[in-house]
Amino acid sequence: MPSRTAWADAYIRQARSDWSLFRELHDRDDVSRAHVLHYLQMATEKLAKAYRFRDTGAKEEELRSSHVGFERFLRLFLGSAEVVRRYAGRNAQYLRVRKECCHIARAIEQLTPSVDAETNPANTEHPWADGERVVAPVDHAFSHADLSTLPGGRLFLRVVGAALDEYEERP
Repeated sequence: MPSRTAWADAYIRQARSDWSLFRELHDRDDVSRAHVLHYLQMATEKLAKAYRFRDTGAKEEELRSSHVGFERFLRLFLGSAEVVRRYAGRNAQYLRVRKECCHIARAIEQLTPSVDAETNPANTEHPWADGERVVAPVDHAFSHADLSTLPGGRLFLRVVGAALDEYEERP
């Protein structure tokens, strides 16, 4: 049976690959926002799994099969001593960053078909019913499609990038 470290290493490699593709597609007008957001959702889900495999005792099967955990991970990441130290003396800014990033993280998690499908069926992978019509993700105008225009969106992307970049540096 593979070790938790082996799982964590595989998840961080895949997260970085998904992130790279997200970054490449993000500014292209010829790519559906559903595809762009799908790669962001996949990158963030795998990023959280990498850290959680490495740093927690969560059950392996639960980690592999669950599509939620990124918001929880981000709260812990933003609450880490390293991040808190970066905002020393700027508590109001730190609280705003944490609030905005966690709000976006939850919205990104909800793009997975199996998360909150009853109340929010819109997702980036599979068509869903909307009354009598069926909506394909490529035809849907996702409200958070352009993170660069959302409050805290650019900051959120910087935080995700930092979590990916700093993975090996963190204990």
